[in-house]
Formats: sequence, structure tokens, C-alpha cells
Amino acid sequence: MIRKFFQGVLFMLLVLVLAAVGYGVWVYRQTGTVPFTLPGQPTPGATPTPTNTPTPTPTPIMRPVVVLTRSLPAGALLTADDLTATQMPSKSVPDDAAATVSQVVGQLLREPLAIGQPVRLSQLAPRGKPIGRGSELAQMLHPGEVAIAYPITRLDSVAYAPRPGDRVDIVVTFLFTDLDVGFQSRLSNHVLILSKDLETGAYAFVPAGQLGQPSEDNFLGVPIYVVPGENQRPRMVAQLTVRGARVLYFARETASLTPQPTTTPQPTGLVVLALNPQDAVVLNFFMARQAATTFVLRSALETTATPEPTTIPVTLDYIQKHYGIPLPPKQPYQANPSPQNTPTPQP
Repeated sequence: MIRKFFQGVLFMLLVLVLAAVGYGVWVYRQTGTVPFTLPGQPTPGATPTPTNTPTPTPTPIMRPVVVLTRSLPAGALLTADDLTATQMPSKSVPDDAAATVSQVVGQLLREPLAIGQPVRLSQLAPRGKPIGRGSELAQMLHPGEVAIAYPITRLDSVAYAPRPGDRVDIVVTFLFTDLDVGFQSRLSNHVLILSKDLETGAYAFVPAGQLGQPSEDNFLGVPIYVVPGENQRPRMVAQLTVRGARVLYFARETASLTPQPTTTPQPTGLVVLALNPQDAVVLNFFMARQAATTFVLRSALETTATPEPTTIPVTLDYIQKHYGIPLPPKQPYQANPSPQNTPTPQP
């Protein structure tokens, strides 16, 4: 009895399998597709799951380069003990970096160099030039650079902080006044009038004061002639000019034991700068015009001259607008200083 039951079950399963196969063959002939998914095959119409293939890390191209084994100042003579050859990624190596120690031994550094930094040929004295022949400053100049000396004081030189190898920018302040174009003299002009002497009948030019401008008195309604009550006040403007000048030499002079009676700080030192010829002409102009100049010290992390920063010329109008300083209203009073006989501290 049981045997017949199992035989019946198997017969039914066989019939179902044959029916499914037959149905699949019929559907395939009609549509060209299989009506069911076989094991291991993707479901029809389903989007295949993308496979995340890891991107291989490119191997950096290495380049031989010579680096310092210790930090050296500007003007140092390079020896074999100061140098070692190593491999560095080519992207981090300057184009003019030395590749072998023999290229740089016996040459002078034009600027200070830190330990581990690549030695660049442009930072060295020209190869083959005997050490000690000619000035050391000339050997420290890069091709295309010139050196110029500039007078300094404690206040305009970052308190005598710059040292050889530093880079500085220079801020200049000019005072502009109006001139008579023809005379090239400061306005306002003095006026002479032709006058006749009543006793002798002779004519002569006599002073008539300063040249002013006609106006009208708003209260009396009569014409008047206005002349300046004081000399012309210069208009001030300051701007960053020469940038990235390299300090070659710095000397602080001993101040004179006999102070000179002047309100202008006298130069008490000299700095020699390496810069391009055009900037040297600019500094020469500043000296000839006795322009007020101030040195600003750049970061030591800037190994080369960075692109020129964008600065805005500073005038009184710029300071008022930028810092929100209003023009105070006129008042019938003023604030006087404290009535103490305390001398003003001098810098």
C-alpha cells in the first residue's frame, strides 16, 4: 500500500516536471525568453550590481636629488659632509635640483638652506668660479639680480631684525601737493600788481598777497576774495611696492654721540638687497626723493619670492571707509589733554 502511494507521488512529480519543461519550450519559441530564472543567472530586467574594483595607487616616479645633512646659512661653503644623495618623488623636486654631490661640492650658498631641502643649482655660486676671487656678495647674487644698499633706521627696519637670507617687502609713503604747472612751484602763487607812484609817476610791481579765488559772503551778500590761511597741506598715500627683496648684508651703525637737532629719524644702519634691476631703480628713486619707506619681513617658510599680493593704496579715505571711522560732527567744544607736565614718551 505504501509502495503504491510513493509510486503515485513520483509519477505526479514527473508529470509536473515534464509539464513545466514543455511550457518553457513553448514560451521560448513564442517570445525568445525563458519564463523562469535558472540558478546562477541574473533576473530578467534587473540592473546588475556593479563590482567595486579598487583603483590601484600609482607608484610615484622617483628622481635622484642632493639634500643637506644640516642647515647652513647664506655664504656657506658646501663640503661632502654637508651633502647626501637620495631619491625623492619627481613632483616635489625643483627642475634645477642637483642630482649628484659632485655637482655642488666646493660652491657657495647664495641663501640659507634647511636640513633635508634639495640643493638647487640657482642657489649656488656659478660652477667653476674660484672661491675667494671677487666679492662674496657678488657670488650670492642669482643671475639677473643686482645688489643695492639702502639706509635704514630702527623704526623702519623691523627693529633691525632682518638678517642675510631673509626676504622683505617695502612700503612707501608719499606726500602729494598741488603745483603750478608752468612754474612747477607749490600753490598758492604770490601776486604782484602794477602800481603807479603818485609822487614820481613811476610804475612798479608791488606785492599784493597770495592768489586766491573770488567768492561771495552769504551773510552780507557782497563779493569777497578768499586766500589760504595756511600753507597747502600734502595729501598722503601709502602702498606696498618692492616685494620679495633678498637681504644680502645688514649693518647697524653706531649712532653719533652728538645728536643732531632734527625731527626726522636719521639713518643708523644699512641693508644690502638683492633684487631685479627695475626694483633697484625704484629704490634709487625713493632715496633721491627722500620718501618714507618701511621694511616688512616675510615668513622664512617662503623659500622663493611668492606671487605679488594684491594690496590697495591706503589713504585717509580708505581708512575711514574700511574701518568705519566717521567724520565727527562739529561741536562748540573740544576735549583737551590732561593738565599734567608729563613728557611725551619717545620711541
